[in-house]
Amino acid sequence: MNDEEKEKDGVMLSVAPYLTLGVQLAATVVVFFFIGKYSDEYFGTKPWLMITLIMVGVVGGMIKFFRTVIELSKKEENERRGKI
Repeated sequence: MNDEEKEKDGVMLSVAPYLTLGVQLAATVVVFFFIGKYSDEYFGTKPWLMITLIMVGVVGGMIKFFRTVIELSKKEENERRGKI
């Protein structure tokens, strides 16, 4: 494996955790949407539980998103400091 391939692999390994963040955020919102939709049908409160749970999903997903980005940034910074 030459230096160029090693560098490419290193970049992919450092970027990989960030690639899943969008999927995690979208999945959280979709899951809460379906929970709200079925809860509305069961309790007859259409569309209030769906709207409420979508908002919970968005807020929770964004909190998780930012916490993960901060954690990954700190980890990356610590690795950089270790190499210097």
